[in-house]
Amino acid sequence: MKYALSEASRCVYCGFCEPACPTLYPGGHRGHGPRGRLQLIATLAQNGASRLVEEALYTCLLCGACTLLCPAKIDVAGAVREARAYLRSRMA
Repeated sequence: MKYALSEASRCVYCGFCEPACPTLYPGGHRGHGPRGRLQLIATLAQNGASRLVEEALYTCLLCGACTLLCPAKIDVAGAVREARAYLRSRMA
């Protein structure tokens, strides 16, 4: 999860990414948006998985629209992919 944590640590939670995310508002909480997912990736590394973390990571469409609006060009989709792989490896 080194890449995912590196990307998550670069986020300053400015919010420019959120309007581009198609899953934020239907999801009902901030964890279903790019900023929330990055924060939950950090939580996953420290505290392990929970149903909320898994749900937020697996509702991401990996479309990359958030990266287009991000001033820091954080690769949210790449971080989410790596976090999903980490979750799968823990299930095995």
